[in-house]
Amino acid sequence: MKKSLCILLILVLVIVCFSACGANKSFPQNITCENIMQAAQSVAEVPKYSKFYLKSKDNLDAYSISLWADGEFKECEELQLISDYAMYLGGATSTYEVTVLKAKSSEDLEKLINLIERRKQTLASGDEGFYDPNFDLRMENSVVYSDDLFVIFLITDDNDSAVKAIETLKE
Repeated sequence: MKKSLCILLILVLVIVCFSACGANKSFPQNITCENIMQAAQSVAEVPKYSKFYLKSKDNLDAYSISLWADGEFKECEELQLISDYAMYLGGATSTYEVTVLKAKSSEDLEKLINLIERRKQTLASGDEGFYDPNFDLRMENSVVYSDDLFVIFLITDDNDSAVKAIETLKE
C-alpha cells in the first residue's frame, strides 16, 4: 500500500513538473518575426495576391505603419519601439493577415498590443467586407497573441492551428 502511494506521488510530481516546465517555454534568442510568420502560414490557406513587409527589407516607415494601423497618413510613434517585424497581408478580395511585431523591450509590448488593436479596429471599420464574403466571421475570429517580446495578429482560416504552429517554435 505504501509502495503504491509513493509511486502515485512520484507520478503526480513528475506530471506537475513537466506541466510547469512546459509553461515556461520561450522563443529562442535568434528567432525572427519572419520565422514566426512562416510557422503561422504553414497551416493556413494563404491567398494568392498579397503584400509582404519585412524588417530585413526595411520596407515600412512611420507613415506606412500609420496607414496600416490607423488608416491615416501621419507619423506613427510606435515604429521606434519595433526591433523586428514581418507582415503578410492578403489582397483586397481576401481578409487574411499574419503580422508579427517584436518590441525592443518588455516595457514597449503593451504599446505594440495597442497598435495591433488599432489595426483591428481600422480593418473592422473599413470596406474590405464588401469584397470578402467571409470578412465578418474572420474578423470576429481574429487573434491578438503576445508572448515574450512578440505581438502576433492572426486573421487566417484556422487561427488555432496557427497559434499551435507558433508554439512549436519555443524551446
